[in-house]
Amino acid sequence: MLRTGLTFSRRQVVGRRRPNKSTLSGTSFVEETIPEPTKEQLRAVFLRAAVPMIGFGFMDQTVMLQAGHMIDCTIGVTLGLSTLTAAAFGQVCSDAAGVLCGGTVESLAHAAGLPPNTLTVAQRQLQHVKRVKFTGNLAGVLLGCCLGLLNLLFIDTERSTTLKLQELTSEHEFSFTIEASNAVREDITALTVRGPNVDGVLASMTTALASRGCSLVELHAKSVSENEIEDVFYVVNRETGQQYEDDDLNELARSVMDSTRKPMSVLLVHNRLREMEDINASLKERVQTLESVMIDQQITVIPRG
Repeated sequence: MLRTGLTFSRRQVVGRRRPNKSTLSGTSFVEETIPEPTKEQLRAVFLRAAVPMIGFGFMDQTVMLQAGHMIDCTIGVTLGLSTLTAAAFGQVCSDAAGVLCGGTVESLAHAAGLPPNTLTVAQRQLQHVKRVKFTGNLAGVLLGCCLGLLNLLFIDTERSTTLKLQELTSEHEFSFTIEASNAVREDITALTVRGPNVDGVLASMTTALASRGCSLVELHAKSVSENEIEDVFYVVNRETGQQYEDDDLNELARSVMDSTRKPMSVLLVHNRLREMEDINASLKERVQTLESVMIDQQITVIPRG
């Protein structure tokens, strides 16, 4: 009979061990040496995992923002898409760009002179080496995406809102009717506006009246139907405190009508007026402070010695 026995081959162990498969002659276990990776090797693993992901994250964020903004300002305005829908289409473009340009990004990353990865196949399977690689991937993509947010500094994020509002108001450009009357009340001019319910129009009309020198006494806003509104403004001349002359009613009504067609331009003027008022208030406060300092310098007080 053939005698079988257990044969063990031992080596000096440094690091981790793993059993080898059984041999044909018998049951044999070979304890192989898996040296622990050095700090330099782990650093190389981290960098080679992080740097390509920085490029991927930056490219993904850039394409999504730029494509999404372009879609939002073009197709989104025409079809009435929401900003979130445009961002979803931008993400589709971003993913497609990642597939098409992924090899280029990896080539550029490897050409950046990164330290070589000298780990063996067995070392790459170690759990802490896999964790270092995962951490590098995560840190790289987060940093790349944050760098991609710099695109927001060069994108007019309010442009799509302005275009959509202009498109919306242009559809209802001739749907508004305005009735200006001095016969409703003796001391007040009444402006009755009827038309479609469009966001921002009420604020735009109020701003237009304020820009025309009107003081708003009362405002009655109601919905006639789901898409129709009726707003009644009771105003007086800010300078005289009385109702407007009959000859001025036509011009006053036209200014309100213009605000229904281009509400954003009126709001822009109003915002600039508010900025000027804030600047004037700041300058006035500084002048008062300077006057106080000058008066203090001109006055000398000698206490009783």
